[in-house]
Amino acid sequence: MRIALLGAAFSAGGAHPGCRHAPEVFREREYLAWRRRLARQQLALSVFWAGIVREENPIPLPMHCPAARRALLRNSQRLMRHTLRLRRGGRLPVVIGGDHSCAIGTWTGIASAQRQPLGLLWIDAHFDAHTPDSSESQRLHGMSFAVLLGEGDAALAQMGGQTPVVDARYCAVIGVRSYEAEEPLRLARLGVRCYTRDEIRQRGLTAVLSEAWRRVAAAPGGFGVSLDLDVLDPMLAPGVSVPEHGGLHPTKLARLLARQPHKERLRGLELVELNPNHDPQGKTLRLLPKLMTALLMRR
Repeated sequence: MRIALLGAAFSAGGAHPGCRHAPEVFREREYLAWRRRLARQQLALSVFWAGIVREENPIPLPMHCPAARRALLRNSQRLMRHTLRLRRGGRLPVVIGGDHSCAIGTWTGIASAQRQPLGLLWIDAHFDAHTPDSSESQRLHGMSFAVLLGEGDAALAQMGGQTPVVDARYCAVIGVRSYEAEEPLRLARLGVRCYTRDEIRQRGLTAVLSEAWRRVAAAPGGFGVSLDLDVLDPMLAPGVSVPEHGGLHPTKLARLLARQPHKERLRGLELVELNPNHDPQGKTLRLLPKLMTALLMRR
């Protein structure tokens, strides 16, 4: 497996400017040590650093402003071109964000490199399924999943020339515990399978993750995973922009991710919303390589 790590230094679509520093901090503090651990574990991974895509303007940009929408579109287009190039070159893009608006560029580029429908597993404390009509904050990171499903801002949704970017029949959301009423209604209408914290407590994370993984892995064009670190318990992973009480345990999540099958069908990975400004002891940063290894490890 040939892996290309790509930073997405995005924060203009998010809640806090600190998350734009995530790729650089990872590169400086964890990347080389992670590669050495991969070598010791004899994982057959060829890894290289593909650089950092930086946004035009790190100032928060609300979607109700036309100039802001154009700037956010240009940022997404730049990231899209990078992931498209990497996929066409036979690499598996692993994107380190940045606020979750980077998902629009990540997955539009990956989907543009293939002809068959793409599945997506969205692991997050939030649905990110607002549109400009329903969002109170008007932050793009709360709309990114909806855009990938063909909803909301038309310029973003059609950016790669195909809409929707991902096929709802092969999409699932895991770990949500903070949302507004419009979001689950929208995803239910589109046919996305959603597993909230309540269902995880009732059925267990093992059963829920296995079921969701089977759904997304069945996509004809393969699938991807977008993991927002705020899905984790903020007592164990404080370094995010929008922490939510009562999240998943990182060790258990990593263990279960490592066990999942069909990773030869992965077309990309994304780990987002690390905010180094909220992570002074580096607890959340150190979880990144652990989660990446689990996602890449084949049974």
